[in-house]
Amino acid sequence: MAFETRLVLGATLIATALAGCGGGGGGDDDSGVPPPDPTPTSKFTQSASWTVALPAAGGARCYDFDTQTEVADCSGSNWDLKVESGGRSAALWTNSGVSGAGRGGAFGGPFDRNWTELSTWQDATVDPVDGAMPAAVYFADSANGVFTGTNPTGVAAFEYDLSGQHQFHPNYRVFLITTDSSSADAIGTPAAPVYALQVIGYYGGPTGTASGYPTIRWVDRSAPAVVRTETIDASSNTAWTYFDLTTGTVVPESGTWHIAFNRYNVKLNGGDSGTGNVAGYVGKTPAGLYDANGAPITSAFLAATPATTLAELTAADIAVPTRAQDWVEDEFSSQLQADYRGTYPQPLDFGWYVYYPTAQAAQAAGLAATAHLLAANPEGAALLRSGEGNSYARFHVTKIEYADPSNFNSAQTWTI
Repeated sequence: MAFETRLVLGATLIATALAGCGGGGGGDDDSGVPPPDPTPTSKFTQSASWTVALPAAGGARCYDFDTQTEVADCSGSNWDLKVESGGRSAALWTNSGVSGAGRGGAFGGPFDRNWTELSTWQDATVDPVDGAMPAAVYFADSANGVFTGTNPTGVAAFEYDLSGQHQFHPNYRVFLITTDSSSADAIGTPAAPVYALQVIGYYGGPTGTASGYPTIRWVDRSAPAVVRTETIDASSNTAWTYFDLTTGTVVPESGTWHIAFNRYNVKLNGGDSGTGNVAGYVGKTPAGLYDANGAPITSAFLAATPATTLAELTAADIAVPTRAQDWVEDEFSSQLQADYRGTYPQPLDFGWYVYYPTAQAAQAAGLAATAHLLAANPEGAALLRSGEGNSYARFHVTKIEYADPSNFNSAQTWTI
């Protein structure tokens, strides 16, 4: 099934033309979510609209492509798109990863492909230029932190498909992890233990070659001669595996944990990801693995091994935080969210909408002469995989309306 969705976010989120389609991809899906239905339809064939009022700050509304209805609550897998209110604006989430229990995900964000371009697509699993796409291009919502990378997989500990075999290759980067960043002094040194950690593998399990079995090794910085190594079963597509670096054991989420794994995704027990104060810092990337532009050098990756990179774990040139605020705690993120573009006090483009910080800017855009207004940006667009994993949608925000157009605090209605 396919929908062409136009989603409206605001006091009333007016439904936009939803474009959903069943979807695709086979093989080893390492997108962090379960693979989609093996027999989906992936063509864009139906349209729908959702009208919804933006709730109070912190509240959320969810929508299901397949039934073309708003879902009573945002639990389970029977919803596809979440609109979470920030009070005067909203953030969009998929039913996946840290945001939901479903098989959803997003391909790109509002700046990656515009609505005009996506409107020419016939199938959510086939790029008109590059051809068929693997299921893994639909990324689950995740914890954005020190283990988040800028490469196509979005992870800082691996590179992917360097040898054409669709495999993950560890880069043996050294991450520093403090068990309590709140204990850091003015120059960034915590009173709590600090561990240096490398991810040195991704495959294991009963066959020794199954994906989702990251191997880590780590040292307590106060006793660097004691190197500990553990392979963790993180092969579940939905559940996280929680690990205590002090005891070197897997623990329940309710226990004392420092780091958690879900396939190649990694999060720390701090910030949005947990109740602790665990934070991280990138201490060192082994020399020779990347070129001057930051691109991976395939031959160097294939030559690197856990044995040849062990010395990196205790190297003298590991960088350390110099300020308490340099320690990085996790923040939840989604492909559907993007950093704004523009310079204050000029209008700021958030992809789905434009923010007008001054009355003059708002008036010039044809809005009321009032500061802090939002207006939809219909060219911002993205592709979604449904919470059930068997349909997709393309969508964009086409309208944001205020109950009182001259009052930025009044209720909003968004059309998507």
